[in-house]
Amino acid sequence: MEFLGLVGEQVSRYIEVWKVLLVHNVPIGIMIMESGAIRAAGQDGREFYSAQASKRSIEMEATLISKFSTVTHFELPQLPNNIPFAYHPQSATISPQIDEWMLRKMKITDQSVRKKMIHSKIGLYACMMYPNAEREKLVLAGKNLWALLLIDDLLESSSKEEMPRLNTTITNLGSGNSRDGAIRNPVLLLYKEVLGELRAAMEPPLLDRYLHCLAASLEGVRKQVHHRTRKSVPGPEEYKLTRRANGFMDILGGIMTEFCMGIRLNQAQIQSPTFRELLNSVSDYVILVNDLLSFRKEFYGGDYHDNWISVLSYHGPRGISFQDVIDQLCEMIQAEEHSILALQKKIADEEGCDSELTKFASELAMVASGSLVWSYLSGRYHGYDNPLITGEIFSGTWLLHPVATVVFPSIKARP
Repeated sequence: MEFLGLVGEQVSRYIEVWKVLLVHNVPIGIMIMESGAIRAAGQDGREFYSAQASKRSIEMEATLISKFSTVTHFELPQLPNNIPFAYHPQSATISPQIDEWMLRKMKITDQSVRKKMIHSKIGLYACMMYPNAEREKLVLAGKNLWALLLIDDLLESSSKEEMPRLNTTITNLGSGNSRDGAIRNPVLLLYKEVLGELRAAMEPPLLDRYLHCLAASLEGVRKQVHHRTRKSVPGPEEYKLTRRANGFMDILGGIMTEFCMGIRLNQAQIQSPTFRELLNSVSDYVILVNDLLSFRKEFYGGDYHDNWISVLSYHGPRGISFQDVIDQLCEMIQAEEHSILALQKKIADEEGCDSELTKFASELAMVASGSLVWSYLSGRYHGYDNPLITGEIFSGTWLLHPVATVVFPSIKARP
């Protein structure tokens, strides 16, 4: 077994060292691997950030660095998991089919890059979100999931100047107005193929709603990139609304659930406040879970401004601790789970068990539970070839290691 540059028994010894240091409250700072060895990043953990901090002059940035620079670990509570969850019965073959399609279309041949893409488990993610879908529709939904994740990465890595051109190109792809041969970017070519398949498979009213949601998501990503460029931290309400838009969840949750299950909602159902409330609640839940479990990756990638942990830390009451923020975020996740389950029951009581909206509410909730489980097992968040990530929902002491997630049972009594 190899992990964090260590092999065999060194992995266990590494974790034992961490336990001893934390039990005795040694201020070791953030641990960093250097040539396979362990070293402390500085007495108060600031050494790791000094190069980055010197480049930033905005007060918000300095405040966040001050809050986060000494954090070495936190206690992750056990998150509730009361929404039904299932894998698609053919996930063992569908998941690799979806991932191999992406690798082929993106012409990825480098073995290390292939491993990272496969260990992200995006194909499996689709099998968790739409566990009751027909195979053919699920494969297309998985392709769409890969495409939107790659589009999101492309947009977030673009400059403010590039954003309008990219948004226009993607909008034209959606409407089918792009010129053949004018697009060279492999991500855009992949999405063009997916949109062509969706146009052939979706009924026109559902496709129109897909394209409307796509336009709203592109605007949401534009606002997110604006904040990131300015190194600013939006307020809680602004962040919640922006993330609802830029998370593509109206497509990945609402539209694709209807598509995969062949559900046909009428206009009255689509326009009902309860329908919108359910979509928002599932979207908020997915984003809260995402922000919690992806924070380690964003923390070391320098992209932590657009995250609930940063928002709550910056805009919270004076003296709020990092652990307080984690606990608050977990309470918000639990509240959204309660909201989803309550809205399911409300819809079933009002519409009846055989209603299309009732079926939709049941299937959409599994998008939330699928996102929860995927967020615990994806190498995208927790590091690749990580033997400590088993697919189980974990809790305990989480070390903010720059390479991978390291979690073990809590060793310190909570105050």
